[in-house]
Amino acid sequence: MIGIIGLGNMGSAIASKIHSELDVIGYDIDAAKCKKMNENGVATGSSLEEVAAKSQIIILSMPRFSISKSIVSTICPLLQKNAVIIETSTILPNEVRELREISLQHHIKLIDAAILGGVSHMQNKQADLLIGDSDDVLQTVSPVLKAMSKTIQFMGPAGAGMAAKIINNGVAHAVMTVIVESAATAMKLGISAENVYKLLSGETALLRPLTHRFHERIQEGNYEGGMSTENARKDSTLFLQLAQENGIPLFSIQAAHSVYEVAAQNGFGKEDYAAIAKLWEKWLNINFQKDREVSMNETV
Repeated sequence: MIGIIGLGNMGSAIASKIHSELDVIGYDIDAAKCKKMNENGVATGSSLEEVAAKSQIIILSMPRFSISKSIVSTICPLLQKNAVIIETSTILPNEVRELREISLQHHIKLIDAAILGGVSHMQNKQADLLIGDSDDVLQTVSPVLKAMSKTIQFMGPAGAGMAAKIINNGVAHAVMTVIVESAATAMKLGISAENVYKLLSGETALLRPLTHRFHERIQEGNYEGGMSTENARKDSTLFLQLAQENGIPLFSIQAAHSVYEVAAQNGFGKEDYAAIAKLWEKWLNINFQKDREVSMNETV
C-alpha cells in the first residue's frame, strides 16, 4: 500500500496518477480534500496513524519543511521496519538530511524525489523526478516513481534531488531576467518582441553556452581557440554601453559582466570564454572535468 500524505494540488495529482496502477491511501488534515479524493475513487484514511499503519511506502507533499518534519516525527514510530518515505516537498537539501536522520532512528529509509514540472505535468505524466538517495532504495520504490513521472534521474546522496531542482529553478529564473532585459533593450531600439523571440530561439544565445561551452569545453577542460574571454568582455561592455545610452536599466547582465572583468584580470583573456569556469574551480577547489569522470548521475 502506498500512503500519500498531503492532498493539495500536487499531492492529489500524484494520488490520482498512481491510483490506476497501485493501491493508494491518502490523507490530508482538510476533510474536504479527502472527500474529493474519495469521489475520484482514491481511498483515504481518517488519520496519519491509520495511513502509517497500512503503508509500506509514504509519499509526502507538503508546503513547508516544518510540516514535513512534524509528520515524519509522528509516523516513523508507527511504520513497519524498512518502510520508505519519499519526500516530494520542495525543501532545502540539509532539511532532507534532517528528515533522514529522524527516520533512521526508527529504521525507516527516506529519499527525496524533487518534481520538475507543475500540477499539469503530473496529471499528464510528464513530470521529471530528481532523486537523492543515500539508502540504496531507488530500485525498490522505482515502480511507484515510474507510475507518477516521465523520467527518473538519480542525482546523488540524500538532498541531491532537491538541490538539483533548486539549481534548475534558479537558472530558469535568472535566464528569465536576462531574456526580459534583452527584449526590453531590443524593443527600445525598435526591434519587435517577435523578432527577439526568433533571435533567442536560435542556437547561439541560450543553447550553445550549455551544449558547447559547458559540455564540450568546460567538462573536457578545453579552452583553446574559440571566442576569447577578451572578446566576450568587449561584447558585454558594448551591451552595457548600449543600455546606458538608451536609459535602459540592467540587473542580471550588469552582474554577469563583472565575471568577465575578473576572468581577464586572472589571465584568462586569450582563452575561450568558457574559461570563466576556472574562477569557480579556484574559489571552491572543484574540478569540472573530474566531476564528469566520476559522475554517478543516471536515468532509471
